[in-house]
This record gives sequence, structure tokens and C-alpha cells, in this order.
Amino acid sequence: MYQNYIFSGFGFVTGKCEVTNPDIEKAIQDGFFDGLDAERIQQSDKFIEAKLKTPDLTPFEFMAGHLMGFKKRFHVVPFPPRKESYTVAETSLDLLVKAIQKAFDDSGVHPDDIGAWMVGTATPHEMAPGIAETVKCFFTKVDNRTQTMTTASACVGFNINIERALNFLNQHPEFMHVVVAHTEVMSELLLKERDFVPFTTFGDGAAAVIISKIHSEKKEGILHVVNYEDMAMIDFLGADREGNLIMDPRRVKNRAVPNIARVVTELMDQAQWDLESTDLFIPHQTGHAIVHEAAAKLGFPMEKVFQEVQLNFGNLSGASVPASTAYLKETHRWKPGTKIITSVTGLGGELGGFSYMIPEFTKFETKNDDLKGKTALVTGCTGGLGGEISRQLAEKGCRVLLHYNSNHEKAQSVLKTLQHQELNHQLIKANFGVDSEVENLIQTVKTLVPELSFLIHTVAITGSLSKGSEVSDLEMRQVDKVNFANTAKLTEGLSGILTGTVLFTGSIAQDAQFSGSSAYVSSKRALFGFASGFARLQYPKIRCVFYIPGVIDGGMTDVLNQEQINASMQAVGQEKLIPLKDIASRMVKSLYIPKVAQVRSHYEGVLVVRKDGYTKY
Repeated sequence: MYQNYIFSGFGFVTGKCEVTNPDIEKAIQDGFFDGLDAERIQQSDKFIEAKLKTPDLTPFEFMAGHLMGFKKRFHVVPFPPRKESYTVAETSLDLLVKAIQKAFDDSGVHPDDIGAWMVGTATPHEMAPGIAETVKCFFTKVDNRTQTMTTASACVGFNINIERALNFLNQHPEFMHVVVAHTEVMSELLLKERDFVPFTTFGDGAAAVIISKIHSEKKEGILHVVNYEDMAMIDFLGADREGNLIMDPRRVKNRAVPNIARVVTELMDQAQWDLESTDLFIPHQTGHAIVHEAAAKLGFPMEKVFQEVQLNFGNLSGASVPASTAYLKETHRWKPGTKIITSVTGLGGELGGFSYMIPEFTKFETKNDDLKGKTALVTGCTGGLGGEISRQLAEKGCRVLLHYNSNHEKAQSVLKTLQHQELNHQLIKANFGVDSEVENLIQTVKTLVPELSFLIHTVAITGSLSKGSEVSDLEMRQVDKVNFANTAKLTEGLSGILTGTVLFTGSIAQDAQFSGSSAYVSSKRALFGFASGFARLQYPKIRCVFYIPGVIDGGMTDVLNQEQINASMQAVGQEKLIPLKDIASRMVKSLYIPKVAQVRSHYEGVLVVRKDGYTKY
């Protein structure tokens, strides 16, 4: 039996904004970029020959598509990029989280089973801590102590981390899996760039793999990996202190071609493969100039040279090779027995590659028991949000106590949808408008459970949504009692048995007050004040989160008119309605995961404040 190291899962994402060759050509015509000598191109024999076959071929398309080998790329901001656009755009961290999540979904491996997290980037979202340290916080519980390693490298960062991952797994027999990923927002390096070439070349994206240790009867998976540095390239490819790209294309090409060839030759010798037996060559997706010359130097036929990521997504720096493997998997071309050679070269003269034989492997068995042994009380379970949160808690193995106000039939229907009925999920009735019923609720919960892991507040009433001048004192008191006073009473009453997290649900109306929301907003702001003080008094025994959802599809939209919905979304920069299941998932993760994707987070003292769907505030 052989101990093998395989890619058990793949993830690949790009920026949201597609940038086509015609987009760049128009930007050149509009004076954004320089460097295209259209007259000279039109006089070249190759262009004249190509134009005979494609009469509408332009000089730019000939240069970008035919000679350079790029058709489109994706950026995190609309094109042409502007500095202010990046303040609300996805970062290299955002892309990374998405790519790693895809890799987990593909592999079946659980984040708790990862022994180390290794990430490379030359465009981090912040200077410190390292991006590997931060991204781990989106997947594991706060007590997870596994290693993280951030590599400040661009084109070769992924390959460097492949070697580190193998060394780690060899040295740590107790672990079976490592995350290796790379992420870049290359477009942000080009803000001061005037030459069209980098814009044609680079895209924004992230890719990740799960490397897993398995045993099988033949040698497969990662066979060999090498990494070197060519110091003659140290000054010709990089970024300055301000983050502006430094690139001398001619000198880079002159060193890159022989470096790629040297690495491939060494790897094929180690694997005892030749050109005929090697099925696929995946080079760093740098463009035709380097790739085609390197392939010719090696003697590889072009049908064995993979460039689809380059053509359709651009040069993704160190994410290029893992993106290529993920793309092959996504397009159902990741076939067992296929022999692959990769080679990369880039920033600072780094170079390397690995050989890989695709194994017979499908997927590990997925487990979903993050909250096994935990108990949660969800208030307002008959509401859309409370019901969905209850379902997702139960799916993760949590026992759920479901509070409801009066609609027993609806509460019973929610209870029946919960998985793991053997956990003895229970319904508890209490009217939050009546003090004595809330006091009884406290005693009932204390009788049912000696410890309460999570308390999730979703119970709320909006009131009449009348104009402030038309809201009666009685209505103000009723809304305040339900949304604030008795929610606070329940929280304080259960504080002695709480061991984990209290999650308070706020409202977008706190930041985007709309007509008719005065009573509702007043109560939610009072609740925020209570949550802040309670968090300070209970820290560190109890963790407190104040979660403010944007406008939910199926939440407040059921009681608001379209004018109120539009005004709220515009005030916070929300682009679209948030699906109920998505926001419930992020709220559940907030109970036990330090960071949550697609959410703006900050601290008010020790209170975690999360705003979902916002691009402002």
C-alpha cells in the first residue's frame, strides 16, 4: 500500500465584473490606456493574414486575443477600475472564503478535520494578521488551535504551499487534511497603470484545494514537487511599496521560458514520464508569449497544453494552476489515471511545479454535527426567520426549544420539520406582552435544561407602522415591552445557565428609519443599548452578538410597502433582497464561528455587531 497525497476537493471563484476585450478596446479609445500601436499592427503580415479570415478583426483584438491569448477576465470592481470602487468591493479575503467553502463542499472534509491552513497572496486585504490566520476564523470554532501559514508570494505561492503541505502531513501523522489556497485582486495593483497590457492580462480570483492523505494500492496523487528561485528576475516583476505593479515583460519572458522548461523536464524525469505518456501540461496562465514558447521548447503538442483559464479568466497569478484543476473538475474532465505536469514562474524569480496522477476518488462522507450536544432557545419560532434558524440548528445536531406566542398550529408545523427528533425538541408558549408569561418561560427553560448553549432572539412586533405623530402611547409601550423590556428580562433571567452565545436580532430600520417605523426603531435601539451593557457584564462567560439583517425576502417585506423597502435598501446600500435561508445560515454560524462571510462586523465594547446586506455603515 502507498501513502498518497491527493486533491480531495476543489474551489474556484472570480470577481463579479466581467471585462471583455471590447471593454478594454473602448477604454483605449476613450483615452484611459496607452501602449497600443494600431498602425504598426495593421501593417504586420500576421494581422493582414488573420484579417482575411476574420474581416471585422481589430488591431486590439488581434493583439489581445490572437497574440497574447486573453479573451476576457473578471474583476471585483466595474471596469475601468477606480480607487473608490474598492471600498465596497469584494477583497482577496472575500474571494478566498468562497473558494475554500467550495473546496470543502466538493471534498466532504469538515473544517474541524483540517490540520493546517496555507494561503498565498500578493494582494492581502490587510497588512496583518496574515490572511491564512483570518480565513480560518470563517470555518472553525474559536477553540481551534491548528496551524496557519500565510505566504507573501504571487505566481508561485500555491506551489510553495503544496510542498509545505506535504511536509506538514509527513511530520504530523495525527492529521489527514490540509487547506492550500491562493487569492489575488490583481486589478487593484493597476490603479496607476496606463499601459493596456496588464489590464488585458490579469484577472481577480481565488482557488483552493483540500490535500488529503490516503492509502491505495498504487502511487497516485501528488508525485513530486519542486521549488526554486531565479535571482536574475528579482528586480523585474513585483510591486512597489504603494502596491503598484512593476513588470518588465521582455526580461520576464526571457527568464520564464527556460525556467518553465527546466522545471517540467525535472518533474518528468522524476516521474519517469515522457511527452507521449504525459496527458496534460498545465502551465502558469501567463499568456501565449511565454506558454507557447515554453511548450515548443519542451516539444509539447498544443492539444496537451491547458490554457482555458488564461483565455476565459485571465492570469490569476498563483491561483492560476489550482483554478485550472478546479475548472477541469467542474467541466467533468478530471479523469482517473490522467498524468499532469504543472509549472509556474513569477514574482521575485520564484519557480516550481508538481507532477500529479488523478486518483480513483469521489468524496469523503460529509458530517454535519457542529452543534451536537448543544441546546438552543429560539424565541419567535413561528416567524419566518425564527423557524428557519430552528431548522438549521437542528440539522447541525442541536436540541432546540422553540418559543411561540399564540399560534400553536404553526409552531407545531415548525417542530415537525426539525431533523433529529430524538433530541427531544420542545415547544414553549409565552406572550412577550405579558410579564408573568415571560417569567414562567424562564422557569420552564431552567427546569428543562441545566445549561443553555445559545439564546436566539427573533421575537418582535412592528406595531401599526403609522406615522410617529399617530402612534399612541399604548402602542409605544406594547412594542417596547415585546421587543425590548421582556426580551431583556428573559436574557437576564437565563444568564445563570447560559454557557455560549446570545444573539439579538436588530433591524435595518435602526440605520434606515422609514416612514412609520418610530415605535419599532425605538424598541430596537433600546435593545441594542441593553445588549451592549449585558455583553460587558457577562464577558467572557457569555458571548453576545447583535445581528442587524438587511431587507429579507420573506421577512419584513411581508409587512412593508414597496416604497419603504426601496428606501431602506437604498439607505444602507443593499443591492438585492436577502434569501431567508442565507441570512438564517449566517446567523446560526454567528453563534459559534468567529467570523461570517458577506457580513460587516465591528465591536461595540465586547458586543459583536453584524450587519448583513449592507455596503454602507
